[in-house]
Amino acid sequence: MRGFARRVFTAALITTLLLIITFWSNPSLAIQDTPSYFNQGPFIDRVRLNVYGTVEEAIYALQNNEIDLIGQLIDSSFVGLFEVEEHIEIATHLRNGYGYFTINCAKYPFNITSFRRALAYALDKDAISEGIWNGLSVPLDSVVPAANPYSAEEVLPFNYYQSSPEEGNRLLDEAGFNDVDEDGFREAPNGTDFDVLIETASISDVGYAVCDTLLDALIALKINASISYYYYELLSRLNLHGDYDIVFLGNSFDDFDVRWLAYEFWSEYADEPYYNFPNFRNATFDNLREQLLESSNYNEVYGAAIEMQEIIAYECPVIICYGNFLFSAYGTDRFEEFATDTVSGVAGRWAVYKAQLKQSAGGPFGGVLRRSVSRDAMVPNFMIPVDPPMEHWEDDRWDVMLLYNELYASLLVQNPQGLILPWLAESFTVETHDDDSNVPIGSTRLTFNLLPNATWSDETPITAEDVVFTFNYYREGPENPLGVDLTSMTAAYSRAGQAVIEFNTESFWHIYSVAFKPIIPMHVFVELGAENWSRWEPNPMEEALVISGPFNYTDFAEGEFTELSANPLYFYRPTPPPLNTTGTTLSWIPYSGPMSLLTWGIAGASATIVAVILVKWRRDV
Repeated sequence: MRGFARRVFTAALITTLLLIITFWSNPSLAIQDTPSYFNQGPFIDRVRLNVYGTVEEAIYALQNNEIDLIGQLIDSSFVGLFEVEEHIEIATHLRNGYGYFTINCAKYPFNITSFRRALAYALDKDAISEGIWNGLSVPLDSVVPAANPYSAEEVLPFNYYQSSPEEGNRLLDEAGFNDVDEDGFREAPNGTDFDVLIETASISDVGYAVCDTLLDALIALKINASISYYYYELLSRLNLHGDYDIVFLGNSFDDFDVRWLAYEFWSEYADEPYYNFPNFRNATFDNLREQLLESSNYNEVYGAAIEMQEIIAYECPVIICYGNFLFSAYGTDRFEEFATDTVSGVAGRWAVYKAQLKQSAGGPFGGVLRRSVSRDAMVPNFMIPVDPPMEHWEDDRWDVMLLYNELYASLLVQNPQGLILPWLAESFTVETHDDDSNVPIGSTRLTFNLLPNATWSDETPITAEDVVFTFNYYREGPENPLGVDLTSMTAAYSRAGQAVIEFNTESFWHIYSVAFKPIIPMHVFVELGAENWSRWEPNPMEEALVISGPFNYTDFAEGEFTELSANPLYFYRPTPPPLNTTGTTLSWIPYSGPMSLLTWGIAGASATIVAVILVKWRRDV
């Protein structure tokens, strides 16, 4: 397993570094990548979503060639099973999240920056990744995961990767943490004794081992410390700002939206329930919030995010420990060109969208791609939030998102690296009064130019009026979740074939409020009315859905499978070449023109966002 881990580490690290290097050389790529590769698809005829109750059942199905890819992440313990399988490959990507320690900055002497920085220097992050994770993680410092284009991981002027207790002890000496009574432990600068209690809600061996590593660091700093494992009320104490010293937690993110930075460490939220676990207060950090949240200029937003991360990395209210690699599996005997994203590996939309039948099997066009799902993939009302059982939350969430993305197109999408691509809209602009005097002062105007050839599945053209209707429908529908972030939308209208959406505040993030939501057909929903949005009950087995996405819902057997068939009118669907005069099939050559390095599908980071509601959850490790 160690040999495999080393190979995984090397390949994934090179991939991640390529992503980071390319992005940092041109940060504007985050919103201007060219869709020359990803706007071609799908190539397959059908997708069959086979139901398997457990990942073990899905693994067995893949081994027996009953499916072509597993629609769930697999644990690293299963990876060894596939090393002897010639027709199975493992996709590896860096988690869009991390394991970390939060430190109670409201408690003396943990409120002293030198104490927290000394601990960060003494902690051996390399040992955590190489020893505890067996090479299946990398050390991290930035509070925004390395896979995120907004991450400061590669531009921080310092790092804490290697253990340096010498530097930690120097910082403590200078700050007055001395062993006054010569009992072998340092006292606080005011001369009082203190000790440190490390806690974790984790029940994993990794969580325990990481806490042991921190204990070793504290001992190396001559600080009296101990560990307490799994207090059932721990999360309640954190959520409500109760008493604690240091706690080990985990974060994972569903997207690349970093507006949470402005709330997670905001001084005014140091006593707000469920926010700011470290009770951190910093005026310089607070002063950057307005630039992050309210600037309409991408470079200014990006700059604020980087500077805020640098403050957190220096002040160390949290100590980020590692980002681990995640695994997914797929078969290679029939299909190729599977695309991987950071959130769900090959379980996301892009693997299905880009998969091609091998030429040896008659490809690249055609074929039925078989994917596992954890439960029946029904077509619910996509405007009603899905709340699957917590133990299957991630898998069920991906299954539902897969259906939404296959059935309905959005104005823009995010590629596997999380970069925004024009989609149903072939171009767009973001303007304020400084850009166009016709835009009211303090407002933001978004203008979308739609593809000229896009149609609904009933052959009705997709127009700017459909886009305008969609966002008015979401905003006007009482308690419609897709209208939550449209409250500051003041107008949506069509102008010369363009869809124009205006907001009464200036913010780059308004693009996230509209870009990734499904556009709905006005001629279908106008009769339902926005007030009846929750009463929409699609039944595609009785009446075909009017859709705009790459696939439509065509067959279903409860507890067994759901089948989607390629939409022949999809605006990016490539056309198979005709037969030549001799009756032999012409060979098809995929697009090979100019494209950015990122566009080639470097493994990076985010599934398409269906609604703009930020989803962030806390994991054990």
